[in-house]
Amino acid sequence: MADHELDICLANEIGKLETLAERLEAYVEAEAIPPTPAYRLQLAADEFFNNAVDYGYPDGRAGEIALRVRRAGNVLEAIFSDDGNAFDPFQAPAPDIAGSLEERRIGGLGVHLVRTLADSVAYRREDGRNVVTLTFSLAATPQGSAPES
Repeated sequence: MADHELDICLANEIGKLETLAERLEAYVEAEAIPPTPAYRLQLAADEFFNNAVDYGYPDGRAGEIALRVRRAGNVLEAIFSDDGNAFDPFQAPAPDIAGSLEERRIGGLGVHLVRTLADSVAYRREDGRNVVTLTFSLAATPQGSAPES
C-alpha cells in the first residue's frame, strides 16, 4: 500500500486550530481511518498545537507549527514540529491524578493522555525545532475502546 500523507503548516495563532481540525477531519475521512485512532490523532494534534502556541513563544514572536501525518499500512505516524522554545513534553513528570483537584499541579494531563493513547512517542530537537513523533496502530481495536459519540 502506498503512503498517504497530510502536510500542514500554520502560524502559531490559536485561531488556526480550527483550520488544523478541519484538515485533519478531511484527512481521516479520505483515508478511512478507524474512529479510535482518528480520535487519538485529533486529540494529540489539539494538545500539541495548543501547547506550542501557549508555551513555545512566551515573547509573543511569530512562529510556525507543522504537522505531517503519514499512513503506512496499519500504522499512522504523526510528526508535530514547531520553532518555539526547546521543550521535551515527555520529560515532564506524570501528573498526580490521585489527589484532589485542589492538590494537583496545573498542566500535564493532555500530554499524559496522549502518551497513554499513542503506541509510541518520541521527542528530538532538530534544526531549531521541537519535533514530536507519535504512532498509532490502525489494526482492529478491542470492543468498547472506541470513543463515545
